[in-house]
Amino acid sequence: MRDRDGILTPGRRGLRASDRHARALGSRSWALSLVMAAGLGLFVAVATTSLPYLVSSPTTDPHFGALNQCLAEALKGPRLGWAVAPDASRTATFSARAVALCRKDGPAAVFPAPGVRDITFDGQGRLWVATGEQLLREEAGQLVPMGDFAPISLAGHAAGVIALDGEGQLLSISPQGEVLGAARLPAPGALSVGPGGMLAAVVIGGGVVAYEASTLTPLRAEAPCQVEGLWWLDAPERVLLACGPGQASALSFDLKTGQSTKVPHRVRAPARRLSGRPLYVQGCDGLPCTASAP
Repeated sequence: MRDRDGILTPGRRGLRASDRHARALGSRSWALSLVMAAGLGLFVAVATTSLPYLVSSPTTDPHFGALNQCLAEALKGPRLGWAVAPDASRTATFSARAVALCRKDGPAAVFPAPGVRDITFDGQGRLWVATGEQLLREEAGQLVPMGDFAPISLAGHAAGVIALDGEGQLLSISPQGEVLGAARLPAPGALSVGPGGMLAAVVIGGGVVAYEASTLTPLRAEAPCQVEGLWWLDAPERVLLACGPGQASALSFDLKTGQSTKVPHRVRAPARRLSGRPLYVQGCDGLPCTASAP
């Protein structure tokens, strides 16, 4: 019996010591869990509030943050579209009844423009506005009529603007109102102008039609694939075409020669390349935001 007690007594003491150690460890683990939970909660709170704001808010954009802050304050309510000057020094946005213009070196300007359909800047940074009834151009702090042509889409080029109406008619118009060139499409399409404001393209009917921008001299009209989208590349004559259905493939395409090269497939968001600098822009809440290159 004594030998048995001699064996069991240290064991009970060891068990009591282990029990105290376990309770202490459990307390420390519980406290550590609380700290970790609190830290995780803080991380989640930051990740679900601050980070998306910092990443996606137009007013924190690296190139357009200050200009977007100006536009957002100048034009409240739903914004339907935007435009950026070729050198990114001016931006504009519009609602159904007004256009707001902001610049890096001055205050915002707001112009009444009921029925506005589209806006753009030409190669000299002039603002153009298309309404349901006429084409307007910014001059001396106001919008002046440029004729009774009623376009639905605009794209600025080096010497003026290209205007496309609802019947597929294209006009190239100088800042003085002179018609520099004309063309006709079977229907409206997605109009854009590339680097330097030299070439224009319209995606229509699964193909692409290219023009010399200022004169609208035809360059090429073909469908190298079922074209669903177009991005301008740095070379003035080259574009990236998304081929459908569902952007299943993509081609680097030369608008002058018609030569094409397959490029790696990936889903690309719609974005415009500024004609004056290699910067891509996409819309966010009716304001321009910096986009990734295609």
